[in-house]
Amino acid sequence: MGRPALPIRRIPPCWCIVRLRKNSSQLLRLRIMRITLQSITLLLLGLCCCSLQGQQPAAVSGKHDADKKMDGLMVYGKGFLFSAREPDGWHGDTEEIARYFHANLVFVPEDQKSRAAHVTIRIRVNHKETTDPSQDMQTDMTSYKAKYPEVKFTDLAVSHPKYKICAKLFYFENDFYEYVVYVDPGVGVNMNFSVSMSKESKPATAEELKTFQAVLESLSWITGNISYQ
Repeated sequence: MGRPALPIRRIPPCWCIVRLRKNSSQLLRLRIMRITLQSITLLLLGLCCCSLQGQQPAAVSGKHDADKKMDGLMVYGKGFLFSAREPDGWHGDTEEIARYFHANLVFVPEDQKSRAAHVTIRIRVNHKETTDPSQDMQTDMTSYKAKYPEVKFTDLAVSHPKYKICAKLFYFENDFYEYVVYVDPGVGVNMNFSVSMSKESKPATAEELKTFQAVLESLSWITGNISYQ
């Protein structure tokens, strides 16, 4: 059977990326959310113009932080700016691969076994339709089951340190496994996130699940007050 796609909610277009390297002091400030909107604006103006021109994202140099094992990424478009961290051994993409998966950010592994099973981790910003992630999940499970009666569901033991989530595993035994988390960034934010990881033929390994959890934990909404031509 072909790879089934989960329902695609309305996705804001035009996304770009700023890469904050492991040794960046800006990454620490971003991670603990102590940057101001003014500093975000200055950072984007100073570093992102090359991304808007389709060039490589700018790297930010700074004090070495040996404890950071993942690169920080800021992804933005009209009406959203969020951050996530790129795991060691994975590459974040916001262009061709992201467009293929209808996502804003896709992480692709370097590990050949994972690549052979077409493993990806995807983050998508959606227009919020409800403040209850479990309601969104139930709606999508019902519609997916109607389209693919053989699909099975089970709970997924992941968490986010501050956002309300709902997590499920959608799977076709010995064929396709989709780990899905819906994330609500909170009151006053009119967007939400879907974070998913897919794998063919067999369930995700412990290491893949660990990476998925780490990406989910790193996800942070920054502001919706972003616009550009």
